[in-house]
Amino acid sequence: MSREWESVQRQVALVSYGSAFLRKRLALEDWYRHGIFFGARLQFRDRSGNALLADDFTLWLAMLAQAGATRLSLHPATGLGVAALPAMDWSGHVVAVHFPDRYQLWAVGKKRAAWNDGSQRVPSAASHAGEVDCYLYLDERPSVLEVPHTDWKKLAAAIAADLAAPVPSDAVPAAPFCAETRASAEWARMPLFVARGADSLAHRVLATLVHKQGKFANDTNPKNENSSYHYMDEAGAAAMQHWGERLDSWIAEVLLRAANIGSATATQHAGERLFQPPAAPEQVPVPPSGPAAPLNLAPVSAAQPAAEGKWTRRVGLAVAIAVLSVLVVAFSQIIVRFPWLAVLVGLPLALMRQKR
Repeated sequence: MSREWESVQRQVALVSYGSAFLRKRLALEDWYRHGIFFGARLQFRDRSGNALLADDFTLWLAMLAQAGATRLSLHPATGLGVAALPAMDWSGHVVAVHFPDRYQLWAVGKKRAAWNDGSQRVPSAASHAGEVDCYLYLDERPSVLEVPHTDWKKLAAAIAADLAAPVPSDAVPAAPFCAETRASAEWARMPLFVARGADSLAHRVLATLVHKQGKFANDTNPKNENSSYHYMDEAGAAAMQHWGERLDSWIAEVLLRAANIGSATATQHAGERLFQPPAAPEQVPVPPSGPAAPLNLAPVSAAQPAAEGKWTRRVGLAVAIAVLSVLVVAFSQIIVRFPWLAVLVGLPLALMRQKR
């Protein structure tokens, strides 16, 4: 599991369970030991001065609750007009903190070291350390931020039509989706997000897409020589890769919508995409075909047999003489031991002469 994938899942869990906490439906003690947070630190900083406001998501949520926050939501940054941030490798997601009359925006990513300009050729010890997710406070905006509502049956039908595959699939269990985590304890295994009632379908939809993603990765693995993908022509391989890109975009869509369950401001499923689908692959231009030219075949002359070498003929004659001599000597020995066989050999010759 890649670190980017783990980071996105932590964002989904934080927004989903954090909203349940701010709505007073779950206590921090019920979920703060969620396995998805194991091996990672979540820091919350102010953009101005880079001040560390909180070094634990429990403290951050407690301060938000005290300030009157009502829920959280997860959004693509492009939809909120947030540009790329300097000195930060960010995920492209923004967490919105909702208040009754305003909302705050927090960018999610990883702070980039000021000295890390690539000039120093040193081994990286950070690659073996725990992850650090940085939530950077951007600004506060008035009014209410709209959060779309999701009808999971309609969304599942749209995904199934686009991917030409059943969603949800019978290949996944009818159970809450639990992410693979670094924690092995049973008490740390929890659903990735909170969903009840009709929203519970989101678990099977996400599980189906993740299952298909794993199968796609196996089919396109260069080491999988039995996969039909490696025997496709250029157009077939491009179509399959585009299918995989559409699958990834639907997973990103489902994760955002799953994080925002219970935080929607709308009541109807509008059907608009939160993520733009990938562009279709470019078609390879085919040159126009004109009238076929007459086929001009030159007369085919009969092939001449290869000339035999003189040494080949001499060796063959010597072998034949040797074999014949061996047969004559062997037959003479048989006649000496069994004289009556000579009658059988000579009788056909005598009859042939008599007929003449």
